[in-house]
Parts: sequence; structure tokens; C-alpha cells
Amino acid sequence: MRQNRRTLLPSKKKKRTRLHNAIRWGLYLLMILIAFLISNTGDYTKPLLLIPIALSIASVSGSYVSGTVGIICGFLMDISSGTLLGYHAIAMFLFCLAVSTLYDRLMQQRFLNLVFFTAIAAFLITGMDFIFCYAIWGYENVSYLYIHYSLPCVLYTTISGGVLYPIFSLIRRHLLPRRKRTVEKTVKPMEE
Repeated sequence: MRQNRRTLLPSKKKKRTRLHNAIRWGLYLLMILIAFLISNTGDYTKPLLLIPIALSIASVSGSYVSGTVGIICGFLMDISSGTLLGYHAIAMFLFCLAVSTLYDRLMQQRFLNLVFFTAIAAFLITGMDFIFCYAIWGYENVSYLYIHYSLPCVLYTTISGGVLYPIFSLIRRHLLPRRKRTVEKTVKPMEE
């Protein structure tokens, strides 16, 4: 009887892990859907919420998952902004892949790290939008558009990254299995 109890424990742990993964991905998809709906409402100066959400998911996921999330969020940004499909998807794929690799190899889960990456990604994406949608075509007063629409969008996106970080931190803390980070040190024997 006692041996049966021991064999049941791993299956309960697997079920709990599966349940936590389902809840975690359900919350992720809900937040992506809400961010997509917000991006389709209002005027032109609003935060690009899909950027900090995609980067937050990429910071705790592997390369394939973060790349896929980046592509999906990029396609949703393409749909909401009316640009060519794949325009934002390629950039978001590269950003999410870079963030995932940096967090896996070098960075730790910190508030300022994610806000910094969100600011860089928002600045580069809005800069690309400004260059390829307005500046390259020679419209008049393009500096007005950049100052009054693009820069506030970068600021709002960076602030929203700071607001969304605690939510993703709670999800990570309660629903993601803990990874132990170790530094392996190889010692070479001294040769005489």
C-alpha cells in the first residue's frame, strides 16, 4: 500500500504541472487578446501593449516559444495598424528571440531589465514605422508626427511595460516551475 502512494505522487505532480501550464497560457492568451482589442480602439497615441506582453512571455520561455509568441504578436500588430502582414512580425520575432536568449544566458528577471528592453523595442518599432510610413515618402511636417505621436507612443509603451511586469511576475512566480540556475565551474588538473 505504501509503495502505491509513492507511485501516485509523480502523476499528481504532472497533473498539477499541466494544470499550471494551461492556466498560465490561458492568462497569456487573454492578455494578448485584451492588448489587441485595446490597440484597435482610440486614437493614434496609445501604448503598444503587445510589445511588453511578448517580451515578458519571451523572458521566461525558450527560443521556439518566444519566437512563436513574437510572430503572433507581430501579426496582431500588423492587423491593428493596417501594415503589410509580416512587417511587425519579423521585428517582434527578432526582439523576442533576442530577449529569450539574453534571459536564458545572461540576464535575470528584474523590473528594470524588462522596462529597458521594452523601451528599446518600442523605440525601434515606432522609428521603423515613422521612417517607412512617413519620412521616406517626403510628407510635410513629419517631425511634428514623430514628436507628437511616435515619441509619446514610446513613452506610453515603456510605462505600460512597467505596469505589466508585476502581473507577469506573479504568473511566473505561481504558475511556472522553478529553474535552478547554476554556474558550472570546470577545474583542469594541474599538469606537471
